[in-house]
Amino acid sequence: MKRASQRHLPVYVNQVNITALLDLVLVLLLVFIVAVPFLRREKVVETVPLVLPEELPKRDSVPKERILLVIQRDQKIVLEGKTVTGEQLMPEIKKQLATRPDSGVLVKMPSNFAAGSLARLMEEMNRAGVRHTAVEVVESSKP
Repeated sequence: MKRASQRHLPVYVNQVNITALLDLVLVLLLVFIVAVPFLRREKVVETVPLVLPEELPKRDSVPKERILLVIQRDQKIVLEGKTVTGEQLMPEIKKQLATRPDSGVLVKMPSNFAAGSLARLMEEMNRAGVRHTAVEVVESSKP
């Protein structure tokens, strides 16, 4: 009997080569990455002309004079070298502003002063008519 050789029989490949498939996917990805910015349309925004009043009052951004308000470490308030209480503070500031209307207030305070108290103080000064304020934190020396 003649033996049949397996050399001439077809060979079935069970493995799928995905290299070509990955190359195709990467090329398509690059095409989309490059093409998408060109496809986006810029939105046309109509500009509305800004109409300003004819005369605006000109204000200096820097006050000509300053009123010094010092809050000491023990919560004492010193206004222009004179110790005042919390109730006397706003009337004194109003009096100072009446004599020097273009003044600003410089508040020197210790680093342990409460932020809520500072916010209330700024609000009261705004109500009193102070338009320029500055805050300086003074490091208190430790005993």
